[in-house]
Amino acid sequence: MKSRLLIFFFLLVNFSFAQVPVFDKMEQLYDQQHFKMVYRRANRFLNDPTYDFSFVPLYYKSISGLQLAKEDTWRKNHPTVFDDAIRDFEHIRKTVKGRKTLEAHHSELVALKMDLAAWMADLNRRKEKELSYFFSNKIEALFIDIEFNASDSKFVWVAPANVALKERAGIIDFAKNFIGTPYVWAGESPQGFDCSGFTSYVLLHHGINIPRRAKEQYDNSIKLTHDQVQIGDLVFFSNGAEVSHVGILVSEKGQDLVMIHASSSKGITFDKITGSSYWEKRIIGFGTFLYK
Repeated sequence: MKSRLLIFFFLLVNFSFAQVPVFDKMEQLYDQQHFKMVYRRANRFLNDPTYDFSFVPLYYKSISGLQLAKEDTWRKNHPTVFDDAIRDFEHIRKTVKGRKTLEAHHSELVALKMDLAAWMADLNRRKEKELSYFFSNKIEALFIDIEFNASDSKFVWVAPANVALKERAGIIDFAKNFIGTPYVWAGESPQGFDCSGFTSYVLLHHGINIPRRAKEQYDNSIKLTHDQVQIGDLVFFSNGAEVSHVGILVSEKGQDLVMIHASSSKGITFDKITGSSYWEKRIIGFGTFLYK
């Protein structure tokens, strides 16, 4: 009898830490931003005792719920989705096993935090400040004990030797003076910048007057392909259908993409785009206001 119990315990432990195909599929769907599908699957797994050994279904229900809460229509039709997601997340972090689940999905949580920060910025742009205040306080508490890297300290920008790029390099030399400046919604001065406030401020210093909002900057820019972009050009990102973020490229043509931008979580910083699990898949296009 004792040997049978030991075998059962051994199998249970191994099953708990093995790859589970349905969980892998859920992770893939979440990465592809099929949040409604993930939310429904996670709920289905939570109602199946077969998966009681893992926090993964509850984890994906929580983070997909937070992503869906950003949609006004979904939130209206599911009024408890945000509070339910917060409650589930807090339940996960209360146990050692739950915290290990969060640690195993650290990169997803980094991306989630950035998505939610972009949502708060969007609410502020829409002048829904009370709603932003309500959500942001709960979101801040959600990530309070999860460690996030402050910046990409390994990247050091060096001006190119190519004299033809001197003017473009000058834009980055000026922009990098503001590294560490905090992110401030609607900020457009050295006291604090938002993403498009930073790009418009930097280019205006070089005599180039561009629209204030990221979407308008994209609409009015000369569109470029990935192969054409270089130092001083703009890269635009989207969390869905509309432009939601903009940065200034600091990489030469043909190199891996790197930008300087106003990050909602880190302030003015350099960030690598190529190879980034967050930025690369959110690129919506490239544009420029430089003609040389």
